Amino acid sequence: MMASNFYIVHHTARLGVSQKYFENMESWWTEDKGKQFNENLHNAGIHIHKGMFINENLVFCIYEARGTVSDAEFQEFIDGPSALGVHMGLYPEKPWNNTCHKINPNLGGNNPPFEPYFED
Repeated sequence: MMASNFYIVHHTARLGVSQKYFENMESWWTEDKGKQFNENLHNAGIHIHKGMFINENLVFCIYEARGTVSDAEFQEFIDGPSALGVHMGLYPEKPWNNTCHKINPNLGGNNPPFEPYFED
């Protein structure tokens, strides 16, 4: 069994795009899109635990990825069109620059930031 990996993702809005992103949020984000977003995440072996908006240009999210998902695959997913919540229908405009930081729970007494979602 491979343990999950956790990431803090620093999403920074690209110049001039955040306003469009938030304008789209109400009209674009529906229950169906929410389901599709979660299906895309889980099909990629990824789960989002928490999204924290600092302001319209800065968001931090904590994600979990199955141990079989490489750092490169995780980054590729977050930057790609399947990360619907990140792109909110604006892809390929790519409204966010995404910097992924892998969390090392071993440095904090082997305590992950959340109870693992995946039980593989």
